[in-house]
Amino acid sequence: MRGANLTVPHKVAVMEHLDGIAPDAALIGAVNTVRREGDRLIGENTDGKGFLRGLRLDAGIEPAGKRAVILGAGGAARAIVTELALAGASDVLVVNRSIRRGEQMVAELALKTKAPIRFEPWQGAYRIPPGVHLLVNATSIGLYPDVDAMPPVDWSLASGNMLVSDAVPNPPETRLLREARRLGLPVLDGLSMLVYQGAIGFRMWTGQEAPVSVMKEALRAAFE
Repeated sequence: MRGANLTVPHKVAVMEHLDGIAPDAALIGAVNTVRREGDRLIGENTDGKGFLRGLRLDAGIEPAGKRAVILGAGGAARAIVTELALAGASDVLVVNRSIRRGEQMVAELALKTKAPIRFEPWQGAYRIPPGVHLLVNATSIGLYPDVDAMPPVDWSLASGNMLVSDAVPNPPETRLLREARRLGLPVLDGLSMLVYQGAIGFRMWTGQEAPVSVMKEALRAAFE
């Protein structure tokens, strides 16, 4: 075996069994990809890297200097926040219903990355502040089969060029993204993060580039 992908509940449990953990995976506190390095097994986290690659390649946005709002404080949020911070985002605001969970995650990541990461409680419809460049839904709201659900947000103050991204891959066109499109906002769907995190792992295992366009179309067809 050249490596493996892991998902919940194994992302944390596997760490004690590995020979090494990549620095960013250690910051995130979870491993979703295992690769071989000689006789050693190294834990990586490609979730946040996959998100950043989609942001850069599919949306044409460089995160350095950008203001981002992340909805949620789970595993996906943790990976995305970490990678945005490491990429030089000027302000990363985490919004979550559970105050304790959100504050704990932000305090830990801000300390480890020395980056401007903040927390704000999510009460009612979250009013997106003006000047935000990137809004990311890192919750499971809208995930199949609850396709009619969407995070309660108030768009009234949002900037007209704000990118709206959804980490939910199924369905690719979530209700949140449909609403953003209706308002004329650019969007980035969850297939981007899902495919690129897998492509990064594929490269680690084989040394070859993955057929990203084929993977996207196969997933899109599977999720129809």
